[in-house]
Amino acid sequence: MKSLLTFLKGTTLASKGVVLSLSTLLAVLLSMKAVLLGLAILIFIDLITGIRANLYDWGISCNPMKKIFWKSIKSYLLRKTWKKTYEYGLGIIVVAVLENLVLGAPMAIALGDKTFSLAELAAIVPAIVEVWSIFENFEVVSKKNILKRVILVLPPRMRSLFTGEEVSGSIPQDKDDSELER
Repeated sequence: MKSLLTFLKGTTLASKGVVLSLSTLLAVLLSMKAVLLGLAILIFIDLITGIRANLYDWGISCNPMKKIFWKSIKSYLLRKTWKKTYEYGLGIIVVAVLENLVLGAPMAIALGDKTFSLAELAAIVPAIVEVWSIFENFEVVSKKNILKRVILVLPPRMRSLFTGEEVSGSIPQDKDDSELER
């Protein structure tokens, strides 16, 4: 404790403000460690499934023991993942600074029965994007996307949010099902 007081006595007012701001930001980010860890895991899974999808597109077997496997992984695709991670991180930091240092206090936003801060929502939104991307990577290999099928079950107004198209009130049917009704 004595060393902290000695440090603060020897600093200027501006550096005290910087230290206080950084410590506040660090406290906010540390309180979100579960959300940030989940986002990091989702980004890693998206990277792995993206590599698998590209290998499938190029007709290369997914065997890490083969030289062709490692030669087919392109650095520009890995750089895209790092760039995406960097941008997500900066976005979360900007929202945390806005929420805690500019607005002064965390805002509580209730969704369902849980309450989130803006900074937590800034980490949850990219996590949702990553989950969608993972399922798109699965779709490349299996030609099926469970999330796109779940959208068909949603009410028409919500369905139009995801598809961007005007949706009628009924669930679309396959041609085989409509032929059976005749």
